[in-house]
Amino acid sequence: MNALASFARTPMHSMLWVLGLALIAAQSTVETGQPPPPEGRPPMGALSRTEARKWEITLSLDLPELRRRETVSEALIVPVSLLDTWWQVDPRSFRTRVSVDFVPVPPAQFALTVAPSRHGESRVEIPVPNVIEQRLTAELAWTVEVWSCALDETLAATLEWPSTWPDEVQRFLLPSPGINPKDPLVQGLLNEISSRFDRKLPPLVGAKELLRAGSKSLRNAGHAEGGTSGAKTRGIALFGTHEALSSQVGSQADLTCICLALLRAAGFPARPVIGLINDGTRRSNASNADTLALWGEVFLPQCGWVPFDADQIRGGVSPQTPVTNAWKGFGSDRDFNQRVPITHELDLYQPKASDVGRTALFAALVRLKTTLEQPGKGPTDILIQTSVVNRGRGRSGL
Repeated sequence: MNALASFARTPMHSMLWVLGLALIAAQSTVETGQPPPPEGRPPMGALSRTEARKWEITLSLDLPELRRRETVSEALIVPVSLLDTWWQVDPRSFRTRVSVDFVPVPPAQFALTVAPSRHGESRVEIPVPNVIEQRLTAELAWTVEVWSCALDETLAATLEWPSTWPDEVQRFLLPSPGINPKDPLVQGLLNEISSRFDRKLPPLVGAKELLRAGSKSLRNAGHAEGGTSGAKTRGIALFGTHEALSSQVGSQADLTCICLALLRAAGFPARPVIGLINDGTRRSNASNADTLALWGEVFLPQCGWVPFDADQIRGGVSPQTPVTNAWKGFGSDRDFNQRVPITHELDLYQPKASDVGRTALFAALVRLKTTLEQPGKGPTDILIQTSVVNRGRGRSGL
C-alpha cells in the first residue's frame, strides 16, 4: 500500500496523463487553468485495501440517428476516473472501434483522447467522423484494477471529527445533480434522526446512523429499468431524490442518492460511484451479471473513502442493529473487487417524450461533447451495452 500511496502523491501520478501516447493526447489542466486536485487518495489508518483483481470493461455505443453540422467538431464523451482509492486504470489499455452505417472507420481517421473533466477527474473523447444523419456505432474498452476493502471499526470508532476536510473532498459536501442536501425533505429526514445523530459521537457512528435512516427512507425501493449487459440502456433509472421521498417509490440508485444527500446535509463528504457489478446474485434487481449500478462512498477522517451499498444496508440492518456491529454493505467487503467502477460523475437527464414511463430521470454514462453543458439534451439518443471480463488477480498489497 505504501508504494501506491507514494505513487498517488508524487509527480509520478502525472505520468497517467502521458503514458500510451500512441492512443492518448492528454491535457495538463482543467478548464479553470488549474491543475486537477489529487486523485487516488489511498486508504489509511483503520481503512485498508485487500485483494486486487483486474477487469476489462467494454462499452458498446449506438447512436441510431446522428445529426450534426459538418462544421461542428463532435465527440462521444465517456467519464472514466483513472486513479482512485479503490481502483486504477491502465491508460495504455484504452482502445476503440468506430463504424458509420456498420462500415468500419479506419483508425487513422480518429484519435482517442483522455483529458481532465471540468471536475478534475477524467474523460475519454471519441471523435465522431464527419457524417450527417447516419448511424454511428462505437466500442470502447479498457482495463482496470480493483481492490477489496476492509475497515477496522474498533479503531475507526476512536477517531474524532476533523477541524476541516481535505481540499479535494470539499465539493462532495455541496449539492450536485441528483444529490441535494438542502432539499427540505432531506433536511426533514435529518431532523427526524437528530436524537441518534450527535456530533459529539464519533464520525463512524454518525455516518452509520445516517445510512441506516437513508437506506430505509423509501417504502418501495425496488423500481428498476434496464441496466444489465443483456439489453441496451441509456443509463441508470432514477426518480430524483425529491420525487422519490415525496412518493416513497424509487430505484436502488435513488436510495443511494438519498443517503449521499443525507450524509452531505450532516457535514460528511459523500460521493456516488457508477460502475458494473459482476456478480448478478449480489443485488436483488440483477437479472444477470454485469449490472450497471450506482453505489456510494463516505469520507471518514483519518481513513478516507469508505464504500457503502444502501440496498444491502436496507435489507440487512434493522433499527435495532447496534452501530458497533459490522454491517453488510458498509466498509468491509472481501468481494468488493467484483464491483468495477467507472466514474464519480453523475449527470441526470430528462427522457424524451417518447421514453416517458415511470422514470423521471436517468444517469447517462455517455454524452455528446456539443451537448455536455446542456442537461437534458444529447444523451437520450445514445444506447449502450456493457460487459466486463475477469482478467485475474491484480497486484495485491500495493
